[in-house]
Amino acid sequence: MEIIFWIIVALLIFTVVVLIHEFWHFTSARKFWVKVYEFGLWIPPKAKKLFTDKKWTEYTLNWVPLWWFVKMAWENLAFFDLYNEKWEKLSDEEIENKIRNNEDIYDKRWEKIPVSDKKEIKKIIEENKSWESLVNKTFYAQATVILAWVFMNFVLAILIFSGLFMAWVKPIWINTKIPTDLDVKMIPTFEQAKKDWLIIEKPGVFLSPLETWPAVDAWIKLWDIVTKIWDKNINNYEDFTNVINNNPNKQLTFFLDRPNPDYKPWCECIKSEPIELKVTINTEWKINSYISPNVEFDENFEYKYWPIEALKMWTKETYNQSLLTFEALWSLVRKLVSPENEEERQEALKSVSWPIWVVNLVSKTLSQWAVFMIILMAIISINLWVFNLLPIPALDWWRFLFMTIDAIWKKLFKRKIVNAKFEMITHLFFFFALILLWVLIAYKDIMQIIWS
Repeated sequence: MEIIFWIIVALLIFTVVVLIHEFWHFTSARKFWVKVYEFGLWIPPKAKKLFTDKKWTEYTLNWVPLWWFVKMAWENLAFFDLYNEKWEKLSDEEIENKIRNNEDIYDKRWEKIPVSDKKEIKKIIEENKSWESLVNKTFYAQATVILAWVFMNFVLAILIFSGLFMAWVKPIWINTKIPTDLDVKMIPTFEQAKKDWLIIEKPGVFLSPLETWPAVDAWIKLWDIVTKIWDKNINNYEDFTNVINNNPNKQLTFFLDRPNPDYKPWCECIKSEPIELKVTINTEWKINSYISPNVEFDENFEYKYWPIEALKMWTKETYNQSLLTFEALWSLVRKLVSPENEEERQEALKSVSWPIWVVNLVSKTLSQWAVFMIILMAIISINLWVFNLLPIPALDWWRFLFMTIDAIWKKLFKRKIVNAKFEMITHLFFFFALILLWVLIAYKDIMQIIWS
């Protein structure tokens, strides 16, 4: 039941962030008199129409719990494959002229279009040219509606970070996955956390063995703390790796502190049991175990700034969180496309996650869970706008790019360069591809939580 509760909480957080994102698309569209057909919670198929407002916008509830969306007039353009008597394809303007002059037009099967269908075609073409369609607005109006999310996502992150920095707030966790030199307060790196005295490093290193030789054969257990190898004291990660690297294919004597079974990492409340193990290093200088520092958290550590300083800090935090997201994406792509080894690729695949990862993270957070949720909302808000900056069709930045290219080309050559039909098909294809990807990642996360 707890898992289900936190999955629902994760969905609610993501839903609120995306609602703010889409709401500004909606209000910007209304400002420029763009027709909004639908404002939907989550992704179709439609579950229920909630109500219709005075401007004939439908508010709907849909089945796939991933997103909000705003369906505007520009997304309902119709395209026609119609021809003249010479088998030449007709543009919308040519079709309209022929219908007005009562001339014959033909479909792809060379069948003549009846008069009743001509009237419907003419009506649809007129709707395509409607002043309520975003595609017929000025470049400024189109850009404002499409890029409105930048402002709203930043405002949300700014309000959250500035408010928290004026109150007492802790980081939510330590970043041990993404290599960075950025000064990020909410998810500091290990080195930054040591510098700020959030964590205090103690002698020894934690072990987290893989289910392979030699770690399993040596009976290494999760959260064993190596304090000495032979007669050398192990004070930190470097001490441990130096001994391993200098003794390939040798049997070493590990002196360990083994916590009781109900032990939780980085907690001194459980006494440890000393133990001695013989461990053979393989020819690749490995014992096949993950290693992490033996540290103690300062549970009383909190950030606190005066109002003016807090305003500076939210600017810096929002900026650095944005850069960290870019660095994380780049690191992920590099490990997937050009990994140094297969383990690095597998690690990258496991790190691909959807907001449901909050279910696992919430049990480990350094902050109280309510504060954690608020901080997470700001981080997801930043991630959302960074994600939309990726050059992927169906995302806002790519749509803006289409509009910009068209505007420049029109200015220079008085015609469109981007075919409207091609643009729509491209966006739809990538939209459904992204939805499928999100569903698969969510399924992976849920299965990992259930079976972990």
